[in-house]
Amino acid sequence: MTKRISIIFCLMILLGSCTKDFQKINVDPNKPSTVPIDYLLGESQLMVAGSNDAGGKSWRPNIANAACIIQQMASTDAGFYGGNFYTSASNTFTAYFDSAYPNDIKSLVNLINQAQADPKNVNVLSMARILKVMDFEKITDLYGDVPYSEAGRAFLDNNFTPKYDAQKDIYADMLKELDQAAVALSPTAYIPTKADYIYSGDVAKWKRAAYTIMLRLALRLQKIDPASAATWSAKAVAGGIIASNDETIAIRYDNTGAQLNSNPNSWIFNPSGQNVSAVNGALWSKTLIDMMLSRKDPRLNIISALKGGDTTTAKQLGLPNATDANGLTKLPVTVLDNYSRPSTPMIALANSWIFMSYAEAKLLLAEAIERGYVTTGGLAADAFKDGQLSALKQVSIYGLTPSAAGMANYAAKNPYPAAGTIDDKMKAIHTEIFLLDAATFNHIEAWANWRRSGYPVLVNLNPVGNETNGTIPRRLKYPTSEYGVNPNITTAISRQGADLFTTRVWWDKQ
Repeated sequence: MTKRISIIFCLMILLGSCTKDFQKINVDPNKPSTVPIDYLLGESQLMVAGSNDAGGKSWRPNIANAACIIQQMASTDAGFYGGNFYTSASNTFTAYFDSAYPNDIKSLVNLINQAQADPKNVNVLSMARILKVMDFEKITDLYGDVPYSEAGRAFLDNNFTPKYDAQKDIYADMLKELDQAAVALSPTAYIPTKADYIYSGDVAKWKRAAYTIMLRLALRLQKIDPASAATWSAKAVAGGIIASNDETIAIRYDNTGAQLNSNPNSWIFNPSGQNVSAVNGALWSKTLIDMMLSRKDPRLNIISALKGGDTTTAKQLGLPNATDANGLTKLPVTVLDNYSRPSTPMIALANSWIFMSYAEAKLLLAEAIERGYVTTGGLAADAFKDGQLSALKQVSIYGLTPSAAGMANYAAKNPYPAAGTIDDKMKAIHTEIFLLDAATFNHIEAWANWRRSGYPVLVNLNPVGNETNGTIPRRLKYPTSEYGVNPNITTAISRQGADLFTTRVWWDKQ
């Protein structure tokens, strides 16, 4: 017995001596157990843009729904482009929700959790907080009340059924996050230069970006809470907004041919991606083309072409929204090849993905001044002129810029109505934003801005089989899958209203 115990004891000592460095020996130095924080930042930026899932972030919600709903694009494909027909076609309306939560939101929550553990990463943390606002702005503007405060934390606290926060509370927290992130940014702390695809680590530009996004969110409250809109607009302008087109908030891509390294919006139309233009899937709408023609917009022959590449201004023709295959046969032009679509320069994979431009910031500044929210931003007419000119020049990201004469003629034909009514001024401002958003594939934002401003005035359509009684949708419906996995959705519906395309989100209440 003693001999047996002695043998076991010796074996235990031997095993102990063999295993005391077991963990060190069996860790592959080329496969770290924790992902470097810079990698998480770069990955999160690409996910926010949708580079990992262009279908879920760009094609379905941005093109098939928002672009068609807002009458910037159109399609005869009633089976996929639900926004053009006010229907649930192919469940494309669920895509942003389905893509964001398990990917970018989870990644951002993880990034924030890691960054806040070490004070030296305050800049990474601030950038991550701003990115999270950028993503959630789109999510809540599309759907209304959504999981927010508890979202993306299942791997941290095992909460697989996060509550649905009221949009009012989401907006309040997003504005707070932008403010705190801007203040915390520090030029003396660690700067993730190579991992930042937006500003290459320039914290001064990030600070201005935070306040610029704040201005957009503040004015989103204009109908529902004018007092808060005024307070936050003033804070944003006092903090300092982006200062030129070079500071436009955008992902700068260095395309290598892979989807992850290319503009997800361009990938939808590019021959190396889905080639939507070539198959006549999504085309510029009649509303947009007619507007650009009537205003003598010099961007038209830069962003628009017929199939085959003809960019002649006089030949550009928009497809009427709500036109299905049968309706096409009744139009004067029955061949889709003869309708306008994004031009070749516009769909280059290396183009930047734009979240918010300097031009939009200046146009929103003009609005804030006119509404009396801001008293230190100069004259509204000057902000408008700067925004209008910058919007025309913004298309230079496609390698082409309107001529000086073309831009001057456009400004003369579409002046700021300084002596007009507030409605005249809002129409001028938001028509410019509408055209800017179309020219930068920013259709989700165009739809949100139209819902809260009412401009440009769009005509309700009555597509065959539509689900809205012929009225333009005000939100997207929740994914059907949510009803089976998160019982908290019922709270959101009871608070917000029926889960329909016609239910208005909180800031869109009349």
